[in-house]
Amino acid sequence: MAFDVVYIEPIGDDAPLPPGLSHWPDPGEAVLSPALLKAGGSDGVSRQFGRFGGVIGPAGLEAPAERFVYVRPSAKMLDRSKMFEISGFGAEASAGFVGESIHNFGAQKFYAGYAVLILLPAALLVVIAARVGAAARDRRTALLGALGAGRRVRLAFTLGEAALPVAFGAGIAALGASVPLVLDSSYPLVEFILLKEDARGAWPELLLCLICVPIAVLFLAIVLQPGHRRSGGTRPTSVSGRRAWIPWVFPFALLVTVRGAELVSLEFRIPVYATGCIVVLATLPAVIGTGVGRVGPLMASVGRRVGASGLLVSGRRLGVGSRSVSRLVASMVIAIGLAAQTQLWTGVFGEFTQSAMETQKRVGTTVLRVTPYAAGDRVRDFESELPSGALLLGVRQTGDRVEIVGGCAALREIGLPCPKTSARISAAGGEVRLREILSRTGVAQGAKGYARRGALPHVGASKDGSLTLLIVGKGRRQLSVPEIQGIAGRSLAMKASVRPLGDLSDTGKLVTATKWVRLMSLVGVGVIGLAAGISAMAEFLRFGRELAPLSVLTGSRRIFRSVAVWSLFMPAVLAAVFGVLVSWWLATPLTSTSVATPASMAPITIGALVCALGLALWGAHAAVRAAGTWTPSSD
Repeated sequence: MAFDVVYIEPIGDDAPLPPGLSHWPDPGEAVLSPALLKAGGSDGVSRQFGRFGGVIGPAGLEAPAERFVYVRPSAKMLDRSKMFEISGFGAEASAGFVGESIHNFGAQKFYAGYAVLILLPAALLVVIAARVGAAARDRRTALLGALGAGRRVRLAFTLGEAALPVAFGAGIAALGASVPLVLDSSYPLVEFILLKEDARGAWPELLLCLICVPIAVLFLAIVLQPGHRRSGGTRPTSVSGRRAWIPWVFPFALLVTVRGAELVSLEFRIPVYATGCIVVLATLPAVIGTGVGRVGPLMASVGRRVGASGLLVSGRRLGVGSRSVSRLVASMVIAIGLAAQTQLWTGVFGEFTQSAMETQKRVGTTVLRVTPYAAGDRVRDFESELPSGALLLGVRQTGDRVEIVGGCAALREIGLPCPKTSARISAAGGEVRLREILSRTGVAQGAKGYARRGALPHVGASKDGSLTLLIVGKGRRQLSVPEIQGIAGRSLAMKASVRPLGDLSDTGKLVTATKWVRLMSLVGVGVIGLAAGISAMAEFLRFGRELAPLSVLTGSRRIFRSVAVWSLFMPAVLAAVFGVLVSWWLATPLTSTSVATPASMAPITIGALVCALGLALWGAHAAVRAAGTWTPSSD
């Protein structure tokens, strides 16, 4: 459990109170945040830092879930040379070394994840919604053009049609956005509470969004409508030429995403990568639609030659319907990309956490590390106060040399010899605790390890390298972290930290990031599911209406299954295959983490192919139902 500790000591009677406190704690008292008190209890904290002295108020916390403690050291613990003298409290931004914000990724990375996992699915939903029922609107546009209506008239019709639903949606959004302004909001999965006071501080940005987003949706509704074209014949014509440039963006976006991040500074890599992923996933459906549209005439030609009516009809439909194909596969492509990115980032963040958990499972609290190191009398005092069965070792690391020093009992407890002079040790084999110690100190990664018996104060005689104390439980005894922490604070230094080797607090930021990725991906998947459902229903209605007359011409409904395979299943399979390949390629900048491999993409691939099969079966069923109720009528 990660939490922040701040040691405080007034320098005069008129010293201002720390935020969130109603009075100065007495020497040896600790004042806890409510979240830390709930997680650890007053008894656990009192064993580490002193007597329980109260609870920190909301004014002293960055967030309600912050785990934070003020400690006023006792006379024995107090060391003014290790403290900063300040004149007051309060700042608009975090100090950077303490507070809830240091346990979370910055706003830049959060916005990048939000854009990929939520904004991209939302944009897909807007695009699909703008073209639902497009056939009737396109006929109206053609009729208006035939009657002599100009561009302004057609624009007015489009705005009038879209204004009411957009206004209704904006009103619902305004009601939802107003909830955090009046109530404290708790977010599931991430254990985060948004205070209404903090939400009210962002009301100008919220108001700007409520104004700009509906305008942007209306603009998209206009842009996505096909332009009026005069045709000299009755044959179907394609209207995809106006945005034929979109597929050409795809290869450049893919190249920039995979390689471009290496060319920018570290703080811009995540935004560049996120922007590239958005552009790649947004343009890939157009690439698939254009490709299928180019193949359509060839399919029709082959179908005519071999007498395959289903292939002929499908080729004709696909040759003039590249946009409908793009809309059909867009949800699948973005869903695959979203699933791959979620798997990638949770894997990246989870690797380090999993390593810590495995170490914790193997050794538990049988080995504790204490930092910072303090030599001399303080170490002897610390060792004398340790409970029975707790043995002390010192580790000094200088460059690629790691030396473990201690008494013979402590060295032999972890399977080491007890030489008078430094003896070389190996990370291979040996006692499990020794392997974990050497792994954490870099010996397993190539550093040279040595062991030597000696008095611990001599380990701290040199100022070179890093110095750490290790406490080993005799007979693999599980040691009490709060108890040892309290002893270290009293004997070594106020800031002494006692942690197990597999302490998850080292990976607290990664754990939090994983939770946020999962929450945002769940929201994104929900939006994609809605978009996919709307798109599929619209496509199947159009599919069934267009194919229904064929049942009269062919005298059989088997053609529906054939057309469904070529018109629905084939594009969906292409979307699944290319979506998985592109998503895997997008993950290559992070494949060094061994979480983005072809094998890891297998579940996503299988799921996408199952969805493709379901899409074809559903479409064929819709066409059969439409054929059963179809009767000729004038248009």
